[in-house]
Amino acid sequence: MRIWVKPDKLAKLGITVPDLANAIAAQNNVNPAGRIGADPAPRGQQFTYTVRAQGQLLKPEEFANIVVRLNPDGSTVRLGDIARIELGALTYTQLARYNGKPAAILASSDPGSNALTSRRASGQRWKI
Repeated sequence: MRIWVKPDKLAKLGITVPDLANAIAAQNNVNPAGRIGADPAPRGQQFTYTVRAQGQLLKPEEFANIVVRLNPDGSTVRLGDIARIELGALTYTQLARYNGKPAAILASSDPGSNALTSRRASGQRWKI
């Protein structure tokens, strides 16, 4: 997940980057779940309850709802209020070779586009 912080909003609200990191770490965790009343249970236990807990966040919208700060007036500052959140690549490391020799990569694409079907400004397809 990529989180693009808006520094002007952080400064205006008096929030620091470590505040954001702490909020994300506290609210994006793996919650243990299990069963209450399961074996080994005391004698006479008649009911078993399954505990379900939400796991780690997966979507940008879920990250946007992370509460960064509760204000004294009862309002909240959420991560989506002070940052742009998007799903990014696992890694941005690239290595280019042309005919077995090192080469440069010139890449440009819009978020969500398919790089294999991108077109040049002239309208021709890139040869991949």
